Amino acid sequence: MMFEIAMLIIGLSVAVLVFFLIQTLKKVQTSLDAASRTLTEVQGVVQTVKGDVSEIVTSARRIADQAEGKLTAIDPLVETVRETGEVLHEVASVAHNFSSLWTERLNRRAQLSAVKQQAKLAAEEAAAANTRISMDAGHDSLRPAQTISVEGSRALHADVKPSPSWLDYVETGVKVARAITGTR
Repeated sequence: MMFEIAMLIIGLSVAVLVFFLIQTLKKVQTSLDAASRTLTEVQGVVQTVKGDVSEIVTSARRIADQAEGKLTAIDPLVETVRETGEVLHEVASVAHNFSSLWTERLNRRAQLSAVKQQAKLAAEEAAAANTRISMDAGHDSLRPAQTISVEGSRALHADVKPSPSWLDYVETGVKVARAITGTR
C-alpha cells in the first residue's frame, strides 16, 4: 500500500505540475502572439517611415539642387558686386589723391599770395623810404639802404613766377588725368 500511495502522490504531483505547466505555456503563447503582432505592426510602421524618409531624402536632394542652381545663377551678380566694390575703392582712392593734390595746390596758391603780399608791402615800404630819402636830399649815405630794400623786393618777386590762369587749369587737369590713370 505504500507503494500505491507513493504512486498516487507522484501521479497527483505530475498532474498538478502539468496543470501549472499548461497554464504557463498558455501565457507564453499569448505573449508570443502579442510580440508577433507587435513585430508585424513595427514592420508596417518601418515600411511607412522608410517611404517617408525616402521622400524626405528625395525632397532634400531636389532642394539642394535648386539651391545650387540659384547659387550658380547668383555667382555673376556676386562677382559684379565684388568688381563694383573694387572700382569704388579705386574711385575713392583717386578722389583722395585728387583732394590731396587740390589741397596742396590751394596751399601753394595761399603761400604764393602771402609772398606776393609781402613783396607788395616791401615795395610800398621801399617807395615810402624812397620818398623819405628824396625829402632828405643832404643824406647820401642812405641811398645804398634804399637799393638793398628794392633788391630784396626784387628777390621776393624772383621766387614768384606769375603764370596765366589758364595754365593753372591745364596743369590741374593733367594732374587729375594722371591720378585717374594711376601714372605719375
